[in-house]
Amino acid sequence: MRDRPPADVLGTLLRHVRITTSTFGRIELGAPWGAKLGPRDTVSLHHLLEGEMWLELDGRDVHVGRRDLLILPHGTPYTLRHRPGAPVEDEARWRTPPVPGALSVRRRHGGDGARTVVLCAELGVEGAARAMLMRALPAVMRFPASGSGEPVPGIDRLLDVLREEVREARSGAPLIAARLAELLLLRAVREELERPAAAGSWRAALTDDRVARALDAIYGAPERPWSVVTLARTAGMSRTAFAQRFRDLVGESPFAHLTRWRMEVAKTTLRDHPGRTLGEIASSVGYADEFAFGTAFRRVVGIPPGAYRTAAERPEPPS
Repeated sequence: MRDRPPADVLGTLLRHVRITTSTFGRIELGAPWGAKLGPRDTVSLHHLLEGEMWLELDGRDVHVGRRDLLILPHGTPYTLRHRPGAPVEDEARWRTPPVPGALSVRRRHGGDGARTVVLCAELGVEGAARAMLMRALPAVMRFPASGSGEPVPGIDRLLDVLREEVREARSGAPLIAARLAELLLLRAVREELERPAAAGSWRAALTDDRVARALDAIYGAPERPWSVVTLARTAGMSRTAFAQRFRDLVGESPFAHLTRWRMEVAKTTLRDHPGRTLGEIASSVGYADEFAFGTAFRRVVGIPPGAYRTAAERPEPPS
């Protein structure tokens, strides 16, 4: 069993993500069937209740069996079929108008052949750590059912209760189902990120005792006046050795990573707290004044913080 870092970097980051929307669907499919799903801003979840299906993503086919769980975090297009090579329809032809106040939709598509039943969910994910975590995840996370034990500890119990809430739609079911989906996603992300990672990746840095201490400090207290020297001291290393090891593992300098994280926190605050002044936000992410903050924000994000807030507040045009 591999050693774990004393700093809980992943735990610190997970406090900076939240599920904002959750929609569910119980889809019954009869062979032959196939659906091409387009790009989206949500994380897609598919839990196979009956039968089997095939996922096509990035030119490869992945078999999905009964009780397997699929999570697709990047919102990239993919295809689901009853067998590889089967004809597909665009998902727009499968859509039905949502029922106001309903927790889920129930749909039936395809032919009269072998039946496949899938519990689907679309999860909106927001927060300062969203971009960083999504970049660290693969295009698809597949957690196969196992007779000898759960692929993710506790995931079967969560799925059982989630299926029950969606099926029975009792009072408070939308809120409970959303919280269950959040727990399900967070456990799956934790399981994925605790797997061995390639050297030179941010994921590999999570298992390095010394760099992990510095990352936990950055993510947990971006408002502190960190420098390479103070971060190196936190990591228990010399300045030169720390800066080189950090760059080797994370892929950028400590200061560049600190700045990027501060801007992610600032973007979330600008969106979620319109009453906070730019000076207050600047102070909360470690800048002495609004001017220094604005300069850094524009350099990293591409627009001034005030313009970013205005764009975030502007309602999207109707489709």
